[in-house]
Amino acid sequence: MKVLFIPYGTVKAPATRYRVTQYLPHLERGGIDYFVFSAISKLSTSFMIKSPDFAPPLRFLYYVYVSMERVFRFLAILFISRGFDIIFLQRTTFPLRLEMLLSMANNNIIFDIDDAIYLPDREGDDFLTRIKKYIKKSEVINILRISRIVIVENEYIKKFVSQYCKEILKLPGPIDTERFFIRNKENLDEVVIGWIGSPATTFYLHMLDNIFGDIKQKYDFVKFRFIGLGKYKNPPVEFERIDWSSETEVTNLQSFDIGIMPMPDNEWTRGKLGCKMLQYMAVGIPAVVSFTPTNAEIINDGENGFFVTKEDEWMRILSMLIEDASLRSRIGKKGRGTIQELCSLRKSVTHLVKIFESLKR
Repeated sequence: MKVLFIPYGTVKAPATRYRVTQYLPHLERGGIDYFVFSAISKLSTSFMIKSPDFAPPLRFLYYVYVSMERVFRFLAILFISRGFDIIFLQRTTFPLRLEMLLSMANNNIIFDIDDAIYLPDREGDDFLTRIKKYIKKSEVINILRISRIVIVENEYIKKFVSQYCKEILKLPGPIDTERFFIRNKENLDEVVIGWIGSPATTFYLHMLDNIFGDIKQKYDFVKFRFIGLGKYKNPPVEFERIDWSSETEVTNLQSFDIGIMPMPDNEWTRGKLGCKMLQYMAVGIPAVVSFTPTNAEIINDGENGFFVTKEDEWMRILSMLIEDASLRSRIGKKGRGTIQELCSLRKSVTHLVKIFESLKR
């Protein structure tokens, strides 16, 4: 069996790493051949990751450039698609109704959608945002209509997808629980509140500006450690900035005592099952996250993590965890058990192989 994986970005994109790349060694061991060809180039992927820090004119130029690149790279995809049993599109859509040409060349199409990519990732009513909203939604719907099976990450996206495709499989995560594991903390004289993310989610940290200041004033032994930040202007406290890398990601996460994930509750964030939350839980540290119905698919408040709905709850819950190491340990272990049960890579691979076998030509 031969599968053509077409992720939207290269391996630099988190979605590509989690929803494509980490599957590949397991598929190869199972006798499945594959080839990966991203819908945009390495350069465009790098710009995509940094684009939240771009000024509006630069974002517009990036959008125009990528749109042109997607058309040219589609021609290569179309040319090679006949040589594969299955086409696996990870977040990848095509402009100008080009997906119709792909479906004529090979209609064994699986579409994997792990975010509400049919919505604009920025709020606003400006002309560019309105245009992007219309285009993005149309492209996603067009792909859904030609897909044999759609893989989603959460119920919110599943509800949208079900309007256009009936064969749906939910695979949250997945998280490699052999790579992400619990490690005993070495420095017991400090408590580290940590965050991992990207430029696209950095601005959510400002939701906790007041909380960071209050925590530091109350507990001088608390440190803040942030991984993968974009521009973080006027932070209220000193913090350690760590660049993200695949080699150090797990070790740096294991240095946290508490993991935080602030985010608003809106249409865009309800489409996200925060990877950072799953990572915190996988390494056995308590996750303190903003409530959304999607996050509630994984966390039971006070059992395997904590929800926050009001600003003052951040201070109360973080203080409770800072002061009680045994509580941190108990919640962390429960969280890891949840990830092993619901989001493990091994289980996801099993489901994926079954799908491939059902579609084999």
